[in-house]
Amino acid sequence: MINKEIIEIQGRTFQVKRKFPQHRINFEKGNPSDLKIFFHCDTIFKAQGLVWFADEIKNIEYEEIR
Repeated sequence: MINKEIIEIQGRTFQVKRKFPQHRINFEKGNPSDLKIFFHCDTIFKAQGLVWFADEIKNIEYEEIR
């Protein structure tokens, strides 16, 4: 099953790829950039006792063609 959870933070929208309890991720030994590569995401959050791996959903401005 693919996780399609969408969250909004400070006016920006993200698709959550993975969530882990904060105690399972050791940021002292690893580099957040390496975690972004490993989990194929562009953003990492820490909130509610969890570490969230997510991709920002970019808003595209467009004009409908008739």
